[in-house]
Amino acid sequence: MGISLFTASWVTALLAFCAWVSILLLGRNRMFRGTVVERANIYCLETLPANVNRLMRAGISDAFVQKAEGVWIALFGRRNPVFQIFAIVLYFLGLSVFMTQAAPAIPNRYVGGWQWITIALTLAVNMGSYAVACVVDPGYVDAGNVDRACSLFELDGLLYSENAVCRTCHLRKPARSKHCSACGRCIQMMDHHCMWLNNCIGLNNARWFLAFLASFSAVCIYGTYLFATVVLELRHVRGLTHAMVQDELTGEMVPLSFKTSILYLLDENVLLAIIMVLLLILTPAIAIFTVYQLRIASLGYTGNEEIKWLNVADDIKDEVLFVVNEGSEQEAYAVIEKEDQQADLRPKRLVTDLAQVANKYHRGIWENLRFILLASSSGSKPHVD
Repeated sequence: MGISLFTASWVTALLAFCAWVSILLLGRNRMFRGTVVERANIYCLETLPANVNRLMRAGISDAFVQKAEGVWIALFGRRNPVFQIFAIVLYFLGLSVFMTQAAPAIPNRYVGGWQWITIALTLAVNMGSYAVACVVDPGYVDAGNVDRACSLFELDGLLYSENAVCRTCHLRKPARSKHCSACGRCIQMMDHHCMWLNNCIGLNNARWFLAFLASFSAVCIYGTYLFATVVLELRHVRGLTHAMVQDELTGEMVPLSFKTSILYLLDENVLLAIIMVLLLILTPAIAIFTVYQLRIASLGYTGNEEIKWLNVADDIKDEVLFVVNEGSEQEAYAVIEKEDQQADLRPKRLVTDLAQVANKYHRGIWENLRFILLASSSGSKPHVD
């Protein structure tokens, strides 16, 4: 017995989809820097679109190219609900498969009926936190709140410089903010723009995003466990635990192996097999991303700031980052290119290790997490010792 061509095709398609999602989610994170995951992310988001654009310009009219570019920008460069709708549809399709294929087998010899209370609560938290993260203002900066936004965090003179002005909004740039080209606004404590939520993740909705990720990880892990108990229950119900089959080589009757019985059940229940494969692949990716987001939040920086810290690490590696005017009121970090270092007469000290550079926004793990859970653009400043 084996997996049919139809089931194998669905499994292959799911593998490709989950690999693509994992690459988009994790490709630019520091933990994957220099790995095949980062290279795949760069290829998908930069190299491939550039190559397609070049080929199109070589053999297709300019008018068609402009339309194609417009579609690409509309999908990936502007706020739009396409991926959000796709995520919601996929979520509820999976939930409908669970309700029709797995729910009738719960409770079973492995799980009790009380599990339905846990199932309902987990799904409610997951869907509720997702909805709130989608609709909450992430922390837009406008003329009316820019002064308050600028007072929330001090400028550190490294990641964020004095008197910076957004070239698009033409407003002062508060520390820890970033302009989002998709939303067309500057976002306070910007982490990233999430196309699956059709919203930025910023100061006001970071808590809901973390709640969504944590609860979604729980849904995936818990769902995998429940689906596994259903498959094992079906194995008992169908009498496959003691089934005998004829050995193709010897012709003797031998017990049906556990692996073969599971493959048989999954091949017979294609929808069950598809969801199981989706969960087995998606669960590690979501769990890793959740741990990553919790880690950077607890260390006092955002996804956007991690990219900035990577740039700082590159400056240190290139031996161009200095502390200038050390010990004075004008002490600051400065990038001085090698050809300019000799001519720069300011007292300076070369930074040789990233550990020598303190993150001004790191107030301790619990204080960082407390601030994210309680902060808002109209709230108080983070505690400073």
